Amino acid sequence: MEEIIIKKSKMKLIILVVLSLVFVVNGFWLTFFNIEINVPFLSSRILHISVGVLSMLFFGFGAIMVLFKLIENKFGMKITEEGIYDNSTSINSDLIKWENILDINEHKVFKQKFIRIKVNNPEFFIKRQSNSLKRKNVELNYKKYGSPIQITSSTLNVKHDELLHILKDGLSRNEKLSTTRAHK
Repeated sequence: MEEIIIKKSKMKLIILVVLSLVFVVNGFWLTFFNIEINVPFLSSRILHISVGVLSMLFFGFGAIMVLFKLIENKFGMKITEEGIYDNSTSINSDLIKWENILDINEHKVFKQKFIRIKVNNPEFFIKRQSNSLKRKNVELNYKKYGSPIQITSSTLNVKHDELLHILKDGLSRNEKLSTTRAHK
């Protein structure tokens, strides 16, 4: 199998940083400026502060994580004879060996397309996350979507459908190769 390297899309990453910063600024505005809204539930100052602080924290953290991806000098994803090296998000799956992959399919979450990589040893992929916040996120992926590994093309220099095709093709080739080796 020929090695395929997919680069990170600097433009997509810059857009994500800018959008995150817009939410941080909006959170700051909600938190520190008194806004008058004529809807009783939405006019609560406590609600404004809560939403503002959460927005600043969540999107501020997101902007920092995306900035790290932007400045690191690594590929986004590498597909080899050995498996898939995923470096597309802050929750890196590192190497996902073909022998551990049961299925590759897609699913949508709020109109966002994801590629789900079902593995035969999900606990291994959960436990190898060194950061407890990342580990919790991977656990949630597993509980909610049936796999700890969810990949999106939103930071990669490839379209979703093309990435899905490349990954499924790689899995299919590996399965054929494994079958051929088993019969020898």
